[in-house]
Amino acid sequence: MDLRYWLSHAVDVVERWGDRFGPYTRHPAQLVDDAAFAPAFTAFAERMRNNYPFFHPRYAGQMVRPPHPAAIVGYLTAMLHNPNNHAAEGGPATTEMERECVASLAAMFGLRSATGHLTSSGTIGNLEALYVARQSHPGRGVAFSSEAHYTHRRMCHVLGMPAYPLPVDSAGRLEVDALERELATGRVGTVVVTAGTTGLGAVDPVHEVLPLARRHGARVHVDAAYGGFFALLARPGAEERLDPRPWRAIAECDSVVVDPHKHGLQPYGCGAVLFADPDVGRFFAHDSPYTYFTDAELHLGEISLECSRAGAAAAALWLTLKLLPLTPEGFGATLSASRRAALRWADLIDDGPRLRLYQRPELDIVTYFPTTGAATVSAVDTASNRVLRTGMTATDDPVFLSVVRVDADALRRRHPDLARDAASAHVLRSVLLKPEAESYLDHLHDRVHELAAGADPAAERYPDPTTDGDVVRPDGIPETSQADTMRSATDTDRLVEVLAGSFHSDPVAVWLFPDPVRRAEILPEFFRAHVDLSLDYDGVFTTADRDAVLLFLPPGAQEKVAAREAELTERFGEIAGEYRDALLAVMARQAERHPTGRHYYVSFGGVAPSAQRRGAGRSLAETLTERADREEVGMYTETSSAGGAGLSRRMGFLPVGEDIVLPDGPVLRPMWRAPR
Repeated sequence: MDLRYWLSHAVDVVERWGDRFGPYTRHPAQLVDDAAFAPAFTAFAERMRNNYPFFHPRYAGQMVRPPHPAAIVGYLTAMLHNPNNHAAEGGPATTEMERECVASLAAMFGLRSATGHLTSSGTIGNLEALYVARQSHPGRGVAFSSEAHYTHRRMCHVLGMPAYPLPVDSAGRLEVDALERELATGRVGTVVVTAGTTGLGAVDPVHEVLPLARRHGARVHVDAAYGGFFALLARPGAEERLDPRPWRAIAECDSVVVDPHKHGLQPYGCGAVLFADPDVGRFFAHDSPYTYFTDAELHLGEISLECSRAGAAAAALWLTLKLLPLTPEGFGATLSASRRAALRWADLIDDGPRLRLYQRPELDIVTYFPTTGAATVSAVDTASNRVLRTGMTATDDPVFLSVVRVDADALRRRHPDLARDAASAHVLRSVLLKPEAESYLDHLHDRVHELAAGADPAAERYPDPTTDGDVVRPDGIPETSQADTMRSATDTDRLVEVLAGSFHSDPVAVWLFPDPVRRAEILPEFFRAHVDLSLDYDGVFTTADRDAVLLFLPPGAQEKVAAREAELTERFGEIAGEYRDALLAVMARQAERHPTGRHYYVSFGGVAPSAQRRGAGRSLAETLTERADREEVGMYTETSSAGGAGLSRRMGFLPVGEDIVLPDGPVLRPMWRAPR
């Protein structure tokens, strides 16, 4: 699309339209010749150099990006008319465009008979939604998560409504149990759920909140200002499909706010507020002595707290939607690229020694921090801010990131090895809003990795596992030595300790052994049995310092293990104690799904905290995959966590067959790797 051509064409279109009304004389007070304009524009252009390169993928900071060229042409063309969509007589054409845009946005969320309008921002949209909440539930307050946008508390103050911030879970989502307790008090009239928090990109469990709120007679408002367009990726056929449950539930909520000036490719400011019940228009009822005089089914100003609103915003969005419809293949293609980039960057961070993920991305926001020599909250804060400042002020190869302040307890909840010596810390945050980030990611990661290396002078310098440095390599037990030498009590005890620590918070372990005290007692004996079993068939890889371990069964061993079913059932049953039935049931389901034929079976792997982010686990896995490839034998495993699944995919494993879904619990995902 040739932007220069279409901007020139836009001026021609408006001038030809104006010629219909005959000539007139421009007032001399507003006339400016080119000679006078040139120096003013030169000064203006120089001032505009003081900007960040929002258009470039090296800008990976805030939710800022240039509009789509179609939006620019639509906005500037309409701006030459300068319509005001407050009343139909202020912008007849753009009022109709706005109605069509609102209908498209409502359909994206599954809202069947919604009313609404564009706003100048998500903040104003949320204000209107909470205003309706106050009018419909007078005297009752608003509950929202502590990760919700800060404007909800502010708007409650403006509206004179009580605000009830609630805790979040380990992924930054509204804690449903805490909400249920708050709803039981009867003082909450509206629950705000966030479909994509602006700090972390977390999606609240809308599908769980909705029935609770209905049971207590409360409204549900969805703040989807940032994440709303990701609803397209929850539809069947989307490339990077999201969990559809929270997104489907939005259709049954009372109001939604979404910002087309974020993922919708629009210029600032273009937000939107949608109401499922058109009858809420009664709360906005007012009269104006000099507007609303043309025939119109509904003037948009009659259902808005805002008066003057730029019709050009509606024109820009309307033209964009004509080219990029709200479908997985249209707008969804840009969102898929952004999310792929975020997930891949998370994998790269996990694989490297100098950065740590704060938490795994859900949409397209990646949060992370440098590895620090001192394992403290304050060291993380210092190093993160140093990377931010150094990156954005670099003369050569600058990168532009952002930070988010996190509570120390939230940081330690995700990274318990960090000592709490400060109340909070900044961690780095990158919003990969631009789909171009996908192709630029390797350079971006390498540059941030480089900056992180210099961010903390006290940090121990670990070799990068992607280079030829001193990478930790595995020893076999008992592959290269006698079993009685390598299989000492010290060796076995250490490997058991590493595995038990690695799996203490694993979703399946938590489901099997819900009491954390009993889990801490059971897991060491559970893994001792697995280490013994793997050693029987030369199936243990470990590092020289015993800080990483990989358990597997080589080809042919699975049949021998099956012949020992009674013996192993008795041993594992005794270890599990009161959880015997649950453990044996899971083992039986694993056996049912296990493939036949010659293959390596990877059962467990673990890395001690002191050895993480040094490539030790990957090194062990690569050694086994290299052996399997030499022997032209496939490999099979089951993963129970996002991290395990990510590592397996990077090693060439792909999902195979049906998932093993545990009742009201997590999923074990069977994965297969063909020889290469």
